[in-house]
Amino acid sequence: MGNLTVRNITPTLGAEIRGLEPQVPLDDATIAELRELFDTRSVLVFPDMHIDERFQKYLCYALIGAELPEAAPASEGPDDPEPERPTFYVSNRTGEGAGAPYGRLLFHCDAQWARRPQPVISLYGVEVEEPNVPTMFVSMGDAWDSLTDEQRSRLEGLEARHGYDNYYPNRGGDDDVIDARYEESRSTTTKIANPHPRTGRVGLYVSEQATIEVKDMEDTEQEELLAELFGHLYAEGNVLKHDWHQDDLVVWDNCAVQHARAVVALDGPARTLRKVTGPLTLDPDEVQLPSFSKL
Repeated sequence: MGNLTVRNITPTLGAEIRGLEPQVPLDDATIAELRELFDTRSVLVFPDMHIDERFQKYLCYALIGAELPEAAPASEGPDDPEPERPTFYVSNRTGEGAGAPYGRLLFHCDAQWARRPQPVISLYGVEVEEPNVPTMFVSMGDAWDSLTDEQRSRLEGLEARHGYDNYYPNRGGDDDVIDARYEESRSTTTKIANPHPRTGRVGLYVSEQATIEVKDMEDTEQEELLAELFGHLYAEGNVLKHDWHQDDLVVWDNCAVQHARAVVALDGPARTLRKVTGPLTLDPDEVQLPSFSKL
């Protein structure tokens, strides 16, 4: 498979990886190295990768030791036919099967409202015109570790509710934030000091997009606390920014990091990213798609 060349993107978050040959299956040593990087760096960036959707899905599964389902067999190269299930894009060009086509997204974890959020998320640059809008990441584990002892003590035992009451709370948002709407409300409650479901590492689990409330706390007190925590989580020095290029593949641990983006314009440079996840963890009654008023 060849040797991987790895460059840490920030001191604690993200790794740029070159030299990965997109073949299935990957050899055991390569998978072991990638899993170690995924568990310790949380965001893996593979520049200039020429891959199909099935390899993208295979890699998402392999990074957490899950087996690819028979309904989505792994590919042998980029010329394999499209998978049977619909392809999902995050795009300001593709209409059908596209998510978040315009606007700004505040920091969040995908499906943060779910009982079991998706473990792995990936985006692949199908059509990217430069300059383009970056995706930004922050580590919830790093944020927790860098709190003071007094702050951690204050947060121990506190719980927060995340999700949407037909639309996300979007604390700190403005008119540029995408105006997604849902038919039914979805939410779940977790500890603010939330352990990672696979590694056990504690993360600071609140987000400006999806955290609705801190349980058993008065409004003024909870808003002051959340503002303090968001200022810590999203401090400029904590943010990894990925500037998109054609054929970039970015895979991240959705239970370890939050992601966000600045404003994407419908009439701006093309930004079509193929979105593939790891094993589906959402229950059937949790799944629903948003509507967007500008479309």
